[in-house]
Amino acid sequence: MAVRDKGEPVTDPRLEGAEADPEGAAPPPEIAARVDNVARNSAIMAIGTFGSRILGFVRAALLTGAIGAGVAADSFTIANTLPTQLFVLINGGLISALLIPQLTKAMLRKDGGQDFSDRLITLCLLVLGGATLLSIAATPWIIGALTKDNAGQAFINLTTFMAYICMPQLFFYGLYAVLGQVLQARGNFLAFAWAPAWANIIQIAGLGWFILKWDKQPAVEPWTTEMILVLGVSTTLGIVIQGLSLAWPLWKSGFRYRPRFGWRGYGFGDMSRMTGWTVGALLISQFYGFVSTAVMSPEESDGPAAAGNMVQALAYSLYILPHSIITTSIVTALFPAMSRAHESGDLAEMRRRVVSGLKSPAVLLLPAVAAFIALGRPIVKTLFPGIQYDASRGIDEPGSIALVLAIMAVGLMPFGITALKQRYCFARGDGWMNFWLVALMTVINLIGAAVAYWVAPREYVVATVAAGASIANIVSAAAFLIVARGQLGGLGMGEVSRLWIRLALASAVAGLAGWGASTLVFDPASPWLWHLLALVAGGAVMGVVFLGLTKLLRIREVDDMLAPILRRLPI
Repeated sequence: MAVRDKGEPVTDPRLEGAEADPEGAAPPPEIAARVDNVARNSAIMAIGTFGSRILGFVRAALLTGAIGAGVAADSFTIANTLPTQLFVLINGGLISALLIPQLTKAMLRKDGGQDFSDRLITLCLLVLGGATLLSIAATPWIIGALTKDNAGQAFINLTTFMAYICMPQLFFYGLYAVLGQVLQARGNFLAFAWAPAWANIIQIAGLGWFILKWDKQPAVEPWTTEMILVLGVSTTLGIVIQGLSLAWPLWKSGFRYRPRFGWRGYGFGDMSRMTGWTVGALLISQFYGFVSTAVMSPEESDGPAAAGNMVQALAYSLYILPHSIITTSIVTALFPAMSRAHESGDLAEMRRRVVSGLKSPAVLLLPAVAAFIALGRPIVKTLFPGIQYDASRGIDEPGSIALVLAIMAVGLMPFGITALKQRYCFARGDGWMNFWLVALMTVINLIGAAVAYWVAPREYVVATVAAGASIANIVSAAAFLIVARGQLGGLGMGEVSRLWIRLALASAVAGLAGWGASTLVFDPASPWLWHLLALVAGGAVMGVVFLGLTKLLRIREVDDMLAPILRRLPI
């Protein structure tokens, strides 16, 4: 009699012929080889993400040139972030948590998992479609909950209209995730990594059109229907193309999808238990996301500008760059390998993959933390030239963004560990562990949001929210390391900690040197060019000092990272 993954006997005859082959079965060798090549897959993800992020910064620079970082920018940020926040619930609860592990298992079946995969993808697309329709219908109530009563009717109307245009993004974010997960399960990482570039190109074109026609529009009152449509439709169209762009690479890979309905008796029961815990974790996490959006929304649409959702979004776009290029690339490539290690019961291989996820990102993440803290202002002003500094009016948008970025940076490395934690839990099918660690993080985040709302001065609300998030990342990461160490029979944390300490020391000294060099070049009132020169000078000094200290401290991992690059230089 066939045996299910958890060991229960199969009673539904429809499962016959669809179960895993006898022990020793494996996906096709060419797919297995691509999946297990973590270094190659990480590099592909990193290069693609880097290219997309560069375009993303061009888009962000144009966005600040079109709407600034004030009240109109807050309106757009709330509307455009809403489908992303809703998608996180579906992506984390249904797609990321299930598709890769289940597709990995399905590849072991006699039919290569085609029948199961079709049913799983159909289920995901139906959920996405239903969630999108419900979200569009509920848009006015959601916007009402996310904005303050005294924000002004013009602000609420603009935000609601923009949200209606942006909400269909929810389905196409999901399409991108579903098709991308199938591609990754088949060892194809390139198209998934580069797809966001298409979205950025289309959105850049829309912003260019907006600026040429209307110049900068930081206040909400002058906005017309045509302005809203140009900005909103070009933004949403970019996400539509991002999702659809994966269909052709998936077809070329040999995958053929046919909608299949009916899920009883196909092994979805175990998945639903995993999904329940994961959706619970995402619900409480996104509850905090909505709370923080409301806390950071403006008090008055015609009042003085203060740090709000747009300031947080710009700081986050910088903060997430090293995480998405380095950590996400590494842990995404590790995920299929961890899933296979768990399926085969190879504890040593799982431990090796987790340790790799702790060590490899640190080589670049810790210097990035130092750079964000030391060079935050010139980084911000160089990349977002449209933001304003006017000491006479009390406006210091570059300073506000740089402060939030520095506070966020403290939690960057722990945030990377929480990403590894999520993939680890998903690979093991351990929804409960992921749930309570997310709950722990969310409680601390909510405390930070409460302090920001009731205690912090208005100009420091976003900074206080950021501080709560960094503390939450640190606590959650520490809890994960303690639990994983017990489950895996140790993680070699002595060696890992020594690497972290040496990298942190080299980064801190280099950051101090870089800060000193940059402050000789500019002051807050300096024009854009001087901020650029300060960034170049500070970055060059920081890089030289860091590399020198890594040689002195014998941090071999930095040499290992640089060796492939140096071999390709024409010297």
